[in-house]
Amino acid sequence: SHPTVVVTIGAKKTKQSNNMRVSPTTVALLASLSLQAPSFSVGFHVSPSGGGRVAASTKSNVSGHQRLRIGALFSTTTEDNETTSATATKKKKKLGLLTFDLDDTLYPIAPVLDEANTAFSTAMSNFGYVGIQPSDIVAAGKKIRINIAEDTQVDVSADKAEDPLKPTTVNHKEIRLAAIRKKMEEFILQTKLKQTADDWATDVDDLTAPVIKSAEKWARTTVHSSVVQAVYNAWEMERHHAAERHLFPDAISAIKQIQSDNPNVIIGAVTDGSANPMLMVFSLMPLFDFTVSWEDDIANVQQMEQFQELSAVDQSDELSWIYRLAVQKGKEMSALTSEIKKKNDEEEDEDIEWCWVHVGDDLAYDVGGAATCGAKTVLVDLSPEYGQTARLRLEGKVPEWSTETEDELGAHKKMSANAMDKVDARIQTLSQLPEVIAELLNGKSDE
Repeated sequence: SHPTVVVTIGAKKTKQSNNMRVSPTTVALLASLSLQAPSFSVGFHVSPSGGGRVAASTKSNVSGHQRLRIGALFSTTTEDNETTSATATKKKKKLGLLTFDLDDTLYPIAPVLDEANTAFSTAMSNFGYVGIQPSDIVAAGKKIRINIAEDTQVDVSADKAEDPLKPTTVNHKEIRLAAIRKKMEEFILQTKLKQTADDWATDVDDLTAPVIKSAEKWARTTVHSSVVQAVYNAWEMERHHAAERHLFPDAISAIKQIQSDNPNVIIGAVTDGSANPMLMVFSLMPLFDFTVSWEDDIANVQQMEQFQELSAVDQSDELSWIYRLAVQKGKEMSALTSEIKKKNDEEEDEDIEWCWVHVGDDLAYDVGGAATCGAKTVLVDLSPEYGQTARLRLEGKVPEWSTETEDELGAHKKMSANAMDKVDARIQTLSQLPEVIAELLNGKSDE
């Protein structure tokens, strides 16, 4: 399933237009036809966005002053503005790209993860692993993360070929997969040892070391990767269902109001976890154009040797790749939108400066990271009734759902302190967001 695409088709040289709802298949056809045209080629140059909300990678051969400028990222002198007259009027700012963090920004992460973790134990029970509690898996994940971060107790890389699900990083997904496997292995081991003790008419504590070692090896080989993946899939599915159930009450209305105020805006999600609005089909999917994930989009980083795990990041500029990728995706979709508008002979306003705003709850990752790449930043510092818990880390506290180590918590606090002066605006309710964005575009700020 995909979000509905809306394309405005304007009659030539008339002021009338008809709004049509076009399926994703039709948009794909339009894109393919555009790519065959002599004046159209693949790339990332962007024209002012038109009436459609589409996702594709295209390049328009239009003049430099027609290209989309997303905020301060493109504020330096380039070939696009070298030819601009010194007496030209100041361009009007409009919102071209709006990106959101998800967890604790559009919904509270604590109840979402609690319900997803409950799905862990339910799925395990369905596979015969009875009695494993959600807290058991969370505790296992924390221990695994500490072992990996400190690289002391477990040399996971040596066993990677033998066990492809054994984590070599602190990637959230791999840690959860490893935690699931660990609890399954422990369950099988205890079951096997009890059966052996019963057969030998003795106690488990009296079993010899060779017997126990053999049972441990058997437990490791018995857990199948497909079962581990199936349990994880149940967790991930419930995570997105729970997020939809727990959306902040004014989240949807705020985004819709922003779209109404800024009809050409491209909206994307930038997340460090497993959340994806495109999987929230009953709520966020129709409102978002793309998602960029720290975990899932690693393959899009051209120079992998420069990639750094999120837990090892200790300064904002090391977060820049994910925001550059978000800007790139926004530009690609704006380019095709502009081409659809151009094909329907709709006039484009050339006296516009398109801006980028990022919205999130985390000073370090959202404000610091996005500001480094030129975004205007809105810190979502909501009232207590919203139930945000991620900000507890600023007080030196690790939320129950977090697997963050003490060293990572210290680095996070330092980055947050350094990002304080990069906040352009701050909101206590999501209903304030449309007005705050309008003020940012007009050069005003709450900070």
